[in-house]
Order: sequence, then C-alpha cells, then structure tokens
Amino acid sequence: MHQDLSPQERRVVAAVAEGKTNKQKNYVANAMHKADVDNRTLLALWWRQHEQAANG
Repeated sequence: MHQDLSPQERRVVAAVAEGKTNKQKNYVANAMHKADVDNRTLLALWWRQHEQAANG
C-alpha cells in the first residue's frame, strides 16, 4: 500500500500523478511493482486513491 513506498518513491509517484516526465525510472518501476499496477496511468490513479484515503 501507500506506506510501502519509500519517501523518494512517494515523491516520484506524486510527480507521475501530476503528469511529470519519468527521469527516475527505477523508482517508478519499484513503485509500480509495490502498487501492483502495470502502467503509469494506473500508478497515478492508485496514488490519488490512497492519498485521498490517507488524508480523509
């Protein structure tokens, strides 16, 4: 889940969710693996859902 990501992976996933380009491919790949998603779009959706759940 959300807390399984490292702080750096969280920053990168947040940047992906905002549509930024992927300069840190290893972090994105690791985050996608931990989130159990297959692409950046699903990773962004996963992030938004978990971010909202964490923030109420």
